[in-house]
Amino acid sequence: MNQEQAGQELPLPQRIYEGMTVYDREGEVDGTVQVVYFGGASREAVERVLKSDQAPDVATSENDESNFDANEVPKELRARMMRQGYILVTGPDLTGVKRFLTAEQIEGVFSEEIEGVMKDAVRLRVTRSELLNV
Repeated sequence: MNQEQAGQELPLPQRIYEGMTVYDREGEVDGTVQVVYFGGASREAVERVLKSDQAPDVATSENDESNFDANEVPKELRARMMRQGYILVTGPDLTGVKRFLTAEQIEGVFSEEIEGVMKDAVRLRVTRSELLNV
């Protein structure tokens, strides 16, 4: 039984922020974090998403809603991401719903040295090919 089945949703690592590099499980660069949403939408807001063809007017910002709409995120996944959070990644070959990463796909945050400067980066639990075949 995984954590979600047990009723314990995985939280997004709190150290993720816009501009971070995202690496897959094998160390390949997948892209850059464009948006971070830590979740926490109300039950009422999530229910409206599932019942309506229109984007909800609460829970996430207008920018988040336009990202969902522009990337054709299914209602059920949109509702789950509103509750649990997500990161939106910009990168080569990442289009549509593949740009949205959930906590289950994220291994964690690590520090790397680039040209003598320490920077934080995101490491995924999946490979790039697994991510592209979602």
